Amino acid sequence: MIRLSKAPRGQFWLFYAASLFFSFGFSIFFFLFNLYLIGFKLTERSLGLIGGLMAFGSILGTIPAGICAERFGIRATLVTGLSCTVVFSLLRVCFVAQPAQFALAILTGMTLCSWAVCLSPTVASLTTEAQRPFAFSLMFSSGIGIAALGALVAGQLPTLLRHLPHPVAAAEATRHANRLTLECACFAAALAIIPLLRLRLPGAAPRVRLSRFSNPFLRRFLPAMAVWALVTGSFPPFANVYFVHHLGLSLQKVGFVFSLSQLVQFLAVLGAPLLFRRTGLVRGVVLTQIATAAALASLAFIRGGAGAVWLYAAYMAIQYMNEPGIYSLLMDEIPPAERSSASASTFFVTSACQALASAVMGVAIVRFGYPPALLGIALLALAATAMFGRLSRSHMTVPEGLTAVAR
Repeated sequence: MIRLSKAPRGQFWLFYAASLFFSFGFSIFFFLFNLYLIGFKLTERSLGLIGGLMAFGSILGTIPAGICAERFGIRATLVTGLSCTVVFSLLRVCFVAQPAQFALAILTGMTLCSWAVCLSPTVASLTTEAQRPFAFSLMFSSGIGIAALGALVAGQLPTLLRHLPHPVAAAEATRHANRLTLECACFAAALAIIPLLRLRLPGAAPRVRLSRFSNPFLRRFLPAMAVWALVTGSFPPFANVYFVHHLGLSLQKVGFVFSLSQLVQFLAVLGAPLLFRRTGLVRGVVLTQIATAAALASLAFIRGGAGAVWLYAAYMAIQYMNEPGIYSLLMDEIPPAERSSASASTFFVTSACQALASAVMGVAIVRFGYPPALLGIALLALAATAMFGRLSRSHMTVPEGLTAVAR
């Protein structure tokens, strides 16, 4: 159990409350938005382009978001980025023409990434080194749980709203209910601004240096993170196809698989501090990456659907379990003045490599099939393991402050 004296205090919980509003609102929005656009006769091809443009905007906005966090302060960047994202999201609901959707997708991606860029520096600023593994695990596990709740609400709320009296024709009732749900989701996300405005975070820096690559730790961390992002971005986009077409599971069973994996992810990420308390940060990350490689290799050879279900759930849990350790390690090793820039660089590298991994994995599956492709990802996971293992010898033993985090 976590000692109250070592648990994060007041300001961290304000940010945690903001993250709950943020995750809840946008989980509803992104779950329902594509279905909303389908109602306006947009095709899957258009939806794919919109999703790709949003990812491109996110990559494009990452480095500017880090610069803004240093130049204007983390709180100002969070509030401005969230406000702009809410406005752009509302505009996406109102203007459904394809050219407008393309432009707004890029703008939404550019502003939404400010949350991901600022999350790690914010947690680091509001916690001590001893508190960070628990704080990061709580943030990430809550994000998983809230996303599942948001998907549940997104599936039920339009049905409830459709039965209310509307000033629209019956044929338009479904579209109107979906629109009201999306607008409510934006309002829920906007509530995060209230606790954000009460945060006391590092302010503007006297000057901003665009590059932090002179930091020796970051020069070793980013290549390791790039390889690991190739691993994390390869298989998950194709997991549903793997189960349906490669193993022959029904769509109903695949839905169970993904629900189970989310539950196991939630529990694994929440329990991550126990692992890092026992092993230390780097060793814990390395162990989860070795286990990820083993799970991927096993998925390459397994033929039974039931065994693959549990193996996939374990794979996803182990893969996400190391995130609190990775980001705690980054924030511990980077000086406070450089954390926003380091976080932006990490998010940029991760996003770019995951996008590349998804494209390459699709080609590999078509050409070689799932088993060789999964074995290739497993080898990449082992390469990432070797690179992370050399990051910081000082973290190979248990830090003194961590012994009180999970006891």
